[in-house]
Amino acid sequence: MDDLATATDGGDFLAAYRVCLRPMTFQRAPDMTPGTASPSAPPRGGARWFLLGFDRIVRGLFRIEESGLPERQPRPCLIAVNHRRDADIPVLGVFLGRVRGRRITGVLPHFVAREDLFDRDFLWHYWRSPWLIGPRLISPLIPLPRILEVFKAHPIHRIREQSLAVVLRDLRRAFGDRPLGEVLHPRWAERLAAAGASPERSIDWLLGRQQRFSSLLDGEWGHRRLNLPTFRAFKPLERARIRSHLEVFAQALATGEAVMIAPEGANSPSGFFQRPRAGAWQLAQAAGPELAVLPVGLGYDPSHPSRRTRVFVHAGAILHRADYPARRAFDDAVARAILCATTLTASHFLAHWILSAAPGKQLTHAGYLEFLEALSEPLRAAGQRVAPDAAEAFEARLRWFARAGLVARESGAWRRSQMPEPQPAWTPRAALAAYLRNELASAAALAPGLAQAFALPSPPYVPATTTQPASDRDGNSDSEACRRR
Repeated sequence: MDDLATATDGGDFLAAYRVCLRPMTFQRAPDMTPGTASPSAPPRGGARWFLLGFDRIVRGLFRIEESGLPERQPRPCLIAVNHRRDADIPVLGVFLGRVRGRRITGVLPHFVAREDLFDRDFLWHYWRSPWLIGPRLISPLIPLPRILEVFKAHPIHRIREQSLAVVLRDLRRAFGDRPLGEVLHPRWAERLAAAGASPERSIDWLLGRQQRFSSLLDGEWGHRRLNLPTFRAFKPLERARIRSHLEVFAQALATGEAVMIAPEGANSPSGFFQRPRAGAWQLAQAAGPELAVLPVGLGYDPSHPSRRTRVFVHAGAILHRADYPARRAFDDAVARAILCATTLTASHFLAHWILSAAPGKQLTHAGYLEFLEALSEPLRAAGQRVAPDAAEAFEARLRWFARAGLVARESGAWRRSQMPEPQPAWTPRAALAAYLRNELASAAALAPGLAQAFALPSPPYVPATTTQPASDRDGNSDSEACRRR
């Protein structure tokens, strides 16, 4: 890092940029023992210039509506966010870094990142679209681990997202190459044998033909494809790996730094807010009762008539770990706070209004305004954030839904198309509409009876209100505290 500081002190930005992006070995667990260098020190040298340039790029791609971030964050601080798409992390980095001119005035936290991001060939496998053939060809030249180091990102091992290919690779590393019949569940070994991989074949042989057997090697919960003896031998190693990853963040909190984590653990596949996993609670327990939790909500507005993707980012009122001695109370309080901090946009309301309409029904501005007023008022009363311009740009927004195939212009009037309701996903646009509808359903579920009154889908997880103490530190009830956020 000495040559990096020399380059920037001399004013040579290009030299600093080259040094900053030079491939380096990623250090997962820097020395963060108590009493070491000042916590949350602002980035310097080439890292600072890189982050300033990154801020410009992200703000050029996204129209970020930000609010609520305190001028001084408490220490230690666990920043809990919802997770919707891969773009969340750059947007949150810009929001929390808070660049003012050439100064980084915010606190860049330690980010919890998916483990495969640190693989050298991650971008090669990630950029699969034909439209990204150019970036894919140059991906080996991009020092992604070094960039992640600049952003203070560290890996976390997530068991659910591990495919069978990843599990077999880890097995080979831990126990050596084995025949498939010795490690796989009999049913899965039979499926592989039917596809041409006999049980006598080795793990190394199968991984060398990963593309050929991708339908059997990809997907979640790869551990469930193992036989029982192998699973029992492998499970302690997996737990130790997770503990070592969490220890990095626990040490950061112990020195008064900030850590950002998505309690859901991964992108929501359906738009519903997922039940929090154990990671956030384990970090909160390790940090002790003095830990502050800052809930942050992201709300995307894809139908907004802007060349840049619009996203609302809001930081809610700080929670205190000492108020929640049990995991269930902590998880529910954090989930409610994140949902209260998430801004509901016109895209959310229009998605539900359009998907609920019968095919051929005329869609008018007056009808939408009536629906919006009826739904948004109880949402605001329950403490939810509603975008102030949710009633505006009706025609322009309907054109976005028309490109999704959900509405059509017939005889000068907008009507619901014949397209059936799609399965929720982030792409394509029609699926995104169903995804946004489910986001709205999770928020509406906090107000008793509201989701049923407006025929919204039932979320699989709704944070309870009875697990929290009757009032917060200021004497406010649970609903009042949510409204304050």
